[in-house]
Order: sequence, then C-alpha cells, then structure tokens
Amino acid sequence: MTVHDRARTRRPAAALLSAGVLAGLMAPATAAAAPVTPSDDEARAARHAVASGQSAVAGIEVELARLSATRDEADVAARTAAEAYLRAAEDRDAAAAESAQAAQRLQDASVSMEAARRTLVAIAVQAGRSGGAVDGVEAFLSADGFDDMVDRSAALSRLGGKADRAVQQFRAAKVVADTLKRRADAAVDESKDAAAAAETALATAEQAEDEAQRAVAAAESQRESLIVQLAAARSTSAEIERARQDRVDAERAARVDAAALAQRTAAPSTAPTAAAPAAAAPAAAGRAAPAAPAPSAPPAPAAPPPAAPAPSAPPAAAPAPAPAPAPAPAPAPAPAPAPAPAPAPTPAPAPAAPGLGTGTSRGSAGQGAAAVAWAKANLGLEYVLGANGPTQYDCSSFTGAAWRSAGLTLPRTSRDQYRQTLKISYDALRPGDLIFWGSDPADPSSVYHVAMYAGGGQVVEAARPGVPTRISSMAGRWANTMPFAGRP
Repeated sequence: MTVHDRARTRRPAAALLSAGVLAGLMAPATAAAAPVTPSDDEARAARHAVASGQSAVAGIEVELARLSATRDEADVAARTAAEAYLRAAEDRDAAAAESAQAAQRLQDASVSMEAARRTLVAIAVQAGRSGGAVDGVEAFLSADGFDDMVDRSAALSRLGGKADRAVQQFRAAKVVADTLKRRADAAVDESKDAAAAAETALATAEQAEDEAQRAVAAAESQRESLIVQLAAARSTSAEIERARQDRVDAERAARVDAAALAQRTAAPSTAPTAAAPAAAAPAAAGRAAPAAPAPSAPPAPAAPPPAAPAPSAPPAAAPAPAPAPAPAPAPAPAPAPAPAPAPAPTPAPAPAAPGLGTGTSRGSAGQGAAAVAWAKANLGLEYVLGANGPTQYDCSSFTGAAWRSAGLTLPRTSRDQYRQTLKISYDALRPGDLIFWGSDPADPSSVYHVAMYAGGGQVVEAARPGVPTRISSMAGRWANTMPFAGRP
C-alpha cells in the first residue's frame, strides 16, 4: 500500500473521530440551553425575597427620615432651653437691682429715723436740764427703753408740744423704715431665688446643648450604618447611596422650606389682635363678619313682636301665651352666652401671636442700615450664651448691640424683641428688620432665635455655639419662622 493509499484510508477515520468529538461537545451545551421552569414554591420564595428586600429598603429610608427630624428637634430643644436661661437671667438681674434699690431706700429711711431719734434725745436732755423728770431723760438716752418711752403719753406730755412733733416724725420714720426693711428682705429672697433659677436654667441649657450634640452625632453614626445596609439591599455602593440620601434629605428640606416661605409671603392675618383688623387686611374684616351674625342670633327669640299684634285683637287669650314664651327663652340665652365668651377669650389671647401692625417701631431706615453696617463689621465673633459683648454675643445680644450702635435700645431677649417690635409682613423687609424663629407660630414665648435682615435675601446673626457671627442666606431657613418680621 502506497503512502497515498494510507492517507486516503486515514481521512475517513479522522472525519468520523472529529464528528464524534464535536457531537460530544455540543450535547452538554444543548442540554444546558434547555429552559428550566421553577416550581411554585421557588417562585413564591423569589417573590418573598424581593418583597422583603423592598420592605427593608423602605424601612431604612423611613428611619433615615426620622433621624433627620431628630437632629432638627434636638437643635430646637437646645435653642429653646438657651432662651429660657436668658429669660431667667433677666429676672435674676431685675431682682438683684430691685434688692439693691430696696436696700438703699431702707438705708435712707434708717437715716431719717435716726435723725428723729436724735431730735427726741436732744429734747429730753434739754427737759432734764430744765428740771424735768430724770427717768424720762434716761429713757430717751437708753437704746433699750427708747421705743417704750415714745409710747408713754404721760412722759411725752411733760416734754411739751415740740417733743410731740418730734415723736410723730420719729414714729413715721420708723414705720417707713420697718416697711422698707420687710421689702428689702423680701427683695433679697427674690433675688436669691431668681439667681438659683437662672443657674438651674443655665445648667438645663448646657445639658440640652450637650444632648443635642450627642443626638446629632448618634444620628450621623446611625445614618451611616443605615446607608451601608441600604447599599447592600440594593446591591450598590455606600458612596452611591450616601449621595442619593443627601439628595433625598435636601429635597425634603426644600419642600418644607418652600411651604414655609409660601405661608410667610401669603396675605398676612391680623386676626389674633383686636386692634389689627381695623388697621390692616380685609381678610380680617371678612372674619369679623361672621362674628356679627352670632350676636344678632339672640334677637330671634325676640319674635314676640308677632305675638304683640295678636294680643291687640283678643286681649284676654293672646297676652297669656305671650308672656309665657318670653320668659322661657330669656333665661336660656342669658346664662349660656355669658359664661361661654368669658372663659373662651381668656385663654386664647395668652398664647395668641401678635397681629400684623402691633408693636412699635421707633427706628428709621437709616438706623437699620447703620445697624447692619455695625453687624457686618463684627463678623467672626464667638457665640457665647448670655454674653453681651464686646467680643462675645448670643443671638439677641448681637441684634441688640447692632441697633444700640445706631442709637436705639432693644429688649435683651429674642422673645421680648419679638413682642416689642412692629409686626410687618415679610414682603416689606428692609435692612435692619428682625426675623424670628419659634417652635409655635401662635406663641411669642416659643421664640428661640433672632437674626437681622441684611438685604438681598440674607441675614446677619450670632447663630449658635461653635458658629461665629456670620452672614447667611435665608434660603432653606424659612421653616419655623414666626408669622411676622419685626421692625425696631
């Protein structure tokens, strides 16, 4: 057999071998490509896993939102406690001043009483030299027996009319001195109580600030942990989820801020105040209209006029029914409206916010611009609760110092600044006006921060511990603002 014959013999064999190998390789691939239908249990398990994952993601997102609210609540609580301390410190200082004044008045009265006593002593000595009773003289000269001697009319009569006038002066001076002594003692006690209350309020404020910082730190730590869990549940990275959550928080804050801004720039209400409706918005007049029909309702029972013509025709039968219904409705309306309006308005005005146009404004636009200029020249100063300058301030002492530099004095606390200043709408803001934040828009006592409008949508402020005096934008700051701005 030649070489060519052998080659021809090998070729069919090789072809058969290659075909067999190729068939063996293709068989598994063909089998793997065959579709596999999951069982009902497997399908249910898959759906449950997807639902559980979605539920876990939703729960994490809810917790992240709650943590954001926790941070805000902790900050408000700390600021509110700080404002309470400032109020207590004001009471302490006022009580200390009253105690000092009472002590001075007591000292003056004691001097007058001593002068009257000396006059009496001189009269007694003179009487003794003129041959008067020695025991009377001794009584006047004795510190122990002096008061007793004044009360003995027989002894006084021996000293004559001049002594009587001196005794009257002494008695009057002593009454005044005794009264002022009691008041001075009470003022001292009040001053001590106020000082103790201020110390307690300061400790509470410092504790609230510490708790707020711990709450923020804990919330940030928990937020980071939840973001890692969220990334695992969504099969993404922590960086992606962190950026996404930052965007979610920013969008949530923007919605809250936009709603607050829309509310503040809407037509302001003057309903809380009695004087404001006459001076301001027609909306308040619209509210007053329903109040008028309410009183006019009682005249309805006065429908006895129709009963009056009836008596004129039949004098006997008609008058009898007329008096009977008249007394019946009369007692009912009288007691019902009387007690109801009395208690209702009493609690309402207490928490009600001052209306538009209430308060007083004594400053000018020029003074407002000067106050802003002073504040801008004092940026970067340290925030210290209760500080009054010149290198450390809190929020209300900073606005107070700015306006004082322009020649106008403001109350010490942000709450009192809100109560005193003229209430204006936010669309009327000009540089120097004050913007307030509070936990309850209807209650001036809930105010916890004040900043000064600098123009261009910005405020200048002493914000909080750890943040120096600064200029900041009002964008994102409208939540928790009070219904009105204040014009000093």
